Amino acid sequence: MMNLFNALVQWALDPQHRALRIQFSNAVLNPQVFLQRIEGHHVINEGLSAELMCFSHNPYISLKQFIGCQVVVAQRSDTGLWHRTSGLITGASAGDSDGALTPYKLTLQDTTSLWHKRRNSRVFMNKSVVDISQILFKEWQSKSPLFAATLMLDVQGLSQSYDVRPFVMQSNETDYDFLTRLWRSEGINWLIDETSYLSSDASLLEPQILRLIDDNRHYSALQRQLIDYHQSSATEQHDHITHLTAARSLQPTAVHVQHWQAQHLEVETGAGSVLSPHQHSDSHTSASLSLEQAWAISPAWVQDLNGEDGVTASGNLQLEKLNRNLREQHDSQAKQFIALSSVRDSQVGYWFMLNRHPEIDLHPFRDREFLIIAKQFYHQNNLPKDLKQHITALLAQNHWQSSPSPYRHHHSNQNNSIQASGHTDQERQGNQLTLIRRSVAVKPQFNPLQHRPAAYPQRARVVGPESETIHVDEWGRIKVQFLFTRMEDHQHSGGAGSSNTDQDSAWVDVLTPWAGEGYGARFLPRIGEMVVVDFFDGNIDRPFVTGRIHEAERHPTRFDIKGALPDTKRLSGIRSQEVGGSGFNQLRFDDTTGQISAQLHSSHGASQLNLGNLSHPKESETSAGRGEGFELRSDQWGAIRAGKGLLISTYAQEQAVSDHLAAAEAQSLLAQGHQNMTMLSEIALKQQADALDVIHRLPRFIESLELKSSSQALNSTLNLFKHGLTNDPLMALKDCGGFIDDVGSIRDNVSGIIDEFNHYFNNAEEAVENLKAFIETLENSGTETITAKLASLKQNIRNNPLQTLKDVGAVLQDIDINSEDFINVCGSFGGSKDITPTTALGQLQSFMESHTQKLEQSADTSQQEQGKIFRQALMLLASPNGIALTTPENIILQASQDISSSASGSINVSAQKNIINHAQAKISLFAAQKGIKAFAAKGKVELQAQDDALEAIARKVIKLISTEEKIELTSPKEIVLTAGGSQLIINGSGVFIKTGGKFECKAGQHVFEGGETVNAELPKMPESGLFSRRFDFKNLIEAELLSEGFKYKLINKSKSIEYIGTLDQEARTERIFSDSADNVEVVLLGKSEAEQDKLILKEVPISDSEQSEACCGGDDPDDSSISPEEVNDDLSLEKDYQAFGN
Repeated sequence: MMNLFNALVQWALDPQHRALRIQFSNAVLNPQVFLQRIEGHHVINEGLSAELMCFSHNPYISLKQFIGCQVVVAQRSDTGLWHRTSGLITGASAGDSDGALTPYKLTLQDTTSLWHKRRNSRVFMNKSVVDISQILFKEWQSKSPLFAATLMLDVQGLSQSYDVRPFVMQSNETDYDFLTRLWRSEGINWLIDETSYLSSDASLLEPQILRLIDDNRHYSALQRQLIDYHQSSATEQHDHITHLTAARSLQPTAVHVQHWQAQHLEVETGAGSVLSPHQHSDSHTSASLSLEQAWAISPAWVQDLNGEDGVTASGNLQLEKLNRNLREQHDSQAKQFIALSSVRDSQVGYWFMLNRHPEIDLHPFRDREFLIIAKQFYHQNNLPKDLKQHITALLAQNHWQSSPSPYRHHHSNQNNSIQASGHTDQERQGNQLTLIRRSVAVKPQFNPLQHRPAAYPQRARVVGPESETIHVDEWGRIKVQFLFTRMEDHQHSGGAGSSNTDQDSAWVDVLTPWAGEGYGARFLPRIGEMVVVDFFDGNIDRPFVTGRIHEAERHPTRFDIKGALPDTKRLSGIRSQEVGGSGFNQLRFDDTTGQISAQLHSSHGASQLNLGNLSHPKESETSAGRGEGFELRSDQWGAIRAGKGLLISTYAQEQAVSDHLAAAEAQSLLAQGHQNMTMLSEIALKQQADALDVIHRLPRFIESLELKSSSQALNSTLNLFKHGLTNDPLMALKDCGGFIDDVGSIRDNVSGIIDEFNHYFNNAEEAVENLKAFIETLENSGTETITAKLASLKQNIRNNPLQTLKDVGAVLQDIDINSEDFINVCGSFGGSKDITPTTALGQLQSFMESHTQKLEQSADTSQQEQGKIFRQALMLLASPNGIALTTPENIILQASQDISSSASGSINVSAQKNIINHAQAKISLFAAQKGIKAFAAKGKVELQAQDDALEAIARKVIKLISTEEKIELTSPKEIVLTAGGSQLIINGSGVFIKTGGKFECKAGQHVFEGGETVNAELPKMPESGLFSRRFDFKNLIEAELLSEGFKYKLINKSKSIEYIGTLDQEARTERIFSDSADNVEVVLLGKSEAEQDKLILKEVPISDSEQSEACCGGDDPDDSSISPEEVNDDLSLEKDYQAFGN
């Protein structure tokens, strides 16, 4: 068979006269293949695809020779230049040969079609869409020589700035789907363009250009710029548009976009619902059409909280940009134009001005400029008639289309199919153009719900720095490595994404069952754990951790580090692991039949709270029991604290049917004990013994139990106060401050109650004046001791009346005076004698009653009945069968007030060594019926009254018996024996006997000798041995200096001790104690030691008879300058003594 091309030449079809030319990068194909026709489509934001019908005389061309070839198809235009269409051959088919020619149908696509062939999963951190595009493009260029030779990237059409995103994932997506969804989301158009689409060299192979464009001004004009409109006419010499149809479709008229903004805990809406400026209808405004698309899109990304990742902060600007892109997308689809054209060099992504159109010419120039957004085209080569018929028959034989069907490739988004009227099979070329006005912004179609990959839960590994076990940020977010990542896909970022470090992801939220404002449940994943990741809103770029799973060697939880599933399947709960150690904490629920229990356990010190049917840790289905009930234990220290009260009881309460502080049994026993103590105390008073001090305090304690609500507790407090006013007003005054504190503690707001009281008191002028007058009455009518201590209290009444009441009570606290004497001496609170302290304290009672009524009327459910409570922070121990305290060491009981012991039976005290009782004031013993016995089996019995008399009184006989020795009566002055009117006096003057009866003396012998004096050896009584002094500089220092804090230094030269203190507002030092007469020096410092005045005083011992403060030493009675305040201050001498010098 002759060479095909030689035949063509013979048929006068020289290559210089061909309408179509084709050039392959595979040079072997060029002399063998002839292009008969090209038919295809080119769309902005899609790409280029065409079908090439070729013929060859060689029926044996391997189809592999076509695949992957770069090819260029040149079409001669009306200007004589060649319009170039290039790409890659991605498909090839060979038809049946007729012996002369063999048809080959080839598929031409742009180079981005290679992206469809590669699917991958990978992550990008802290990159913008442009960054990711360039990274992938460079990667393709480095890995694929074909790609590098056939496509270049041009980003000069991007004029906007693009957000740096914290995290972007490609998930089982082709590179094409991945990149185009990113471009769509940012409103970036992509356009396949030719390096030079018009050329004088038809055979030049050049790479295509992928242009990224975000603004219409970056689209270039066609070289011809003007295109005439003219219906088909044989007389036309230039290509033109033959038909133009305008197509309008109704689109949404408004867009509203919103997303959740985690950083602000609110939904961001950007500019809200934004109305399109496009006028869709002459009959209705856009607003009246109300065709709104309201999008609730994926939540905003959250960057590093410290801003260390360089990520763009998410916010309303992103919403407004997406809103604008969606509106412009709708506007560009609202009206388009379909043009049938013979313009061979029309190119997608270029604009022109339409000329000579009867209607378009009436518009302004800007409305006559059109941008080509899609093109469907066909072009067949110019062949002789015989050869054309031969080819047509051959194509029919292969059931291939014998001639082009104009525009059968319609753009998928085109709603109107234009019939190719005006074109016939005799016309060799034509195209259909989709146009929009150049002034209308072009945006890629973007549906946030469609243009994204399917997202499913997947595994990931928790990662972090090597030095840490738990790596989280302030929100408790973690970083993970997705298991699909490969090192070769992340070389662009130094391996970040697949490095098994904290660089592998952005911060990822962790789902928790409870998340409040500073409260909730927190179980932070640890580095190395396997987690399950899901995605918010199905968006692959918004991952969050839903939970964790056990796999392989990561065994399920082993409580107590024992046993394994399924043997221990009846156990459930939580066990943690010490960071960097072997310890653990656990909450274990054991639901084993017959061994149900719960345990809160810390391995440190084996500290445990065990509840239920206790058993040893399980290694199998069951384990040995340990007991029943509860156990709180630790190998270390322990403490039990309850700020409102504590009940420890062994009284049964089956099935917890009563309140947890139910203490009726204990309250009943205490009440019974109080009755017994009261009865015995009254008997003691009648017998001239001392009453029990606790009688008045015990009811207050008993009334503190078994209260049902805060209101009842307040009423109980008020009733106790009223009872005190009636029965013991002095004690009520002493305790008034304590009652206010009790009210505050019940309300959990002591300071609030104090402020409320002060406010109430200040608003009652009568109450203020009443209290002030009462203090003045105390000063005038009371003792010097009381007067001195009350002198400074009146000034503070209005500022802090409650504190003043407390101070008055403190002054009277240690004064030994009964209520009747108090009323008689003090009269009233500030007026006539008919006003008693009870009446005056009614102001305080009125306040408490008002406060209680307000609480009872409150709708606050927290103040209503809430189970039994204690009125005060009491501790109560109660048992029906006894309480035992035992220790091999010491038991110490200490109370700031009283320790009371009461028993319906006996109180027995036994000691293997000594029983020693001390009392600051006195010791009083009373036996109502069977007397008092004091026996010493060995050693002597000593009774001493070291500072006063010793009295022994009996209704009947007083016996002094010595069974083996003598009885001695010794006195340094005198012994007087008196009985029945007779008297014996023995003193230094002699022995004197007086009697009205007879004096009878019976003796075996009477001897009277000369006089002799006997020197009696008397036991020496111990002295106090305590010296004290308080220095007063009232007349030396002004009050103004005292208010600023005036310091002094005390130098004990005898003991070489120094002490720095501050003078009080009366210019007095603290009380100074010593066990000897010392030489001391006081240095007045002021605020500093810059100016010092020295005063040297010498302490002298005080004799027993001159002490004014029992048991604690005294002051020098000869120093007339000592003020009463100095002698009797309101500070505890014992407390001062213990604190001094420490």
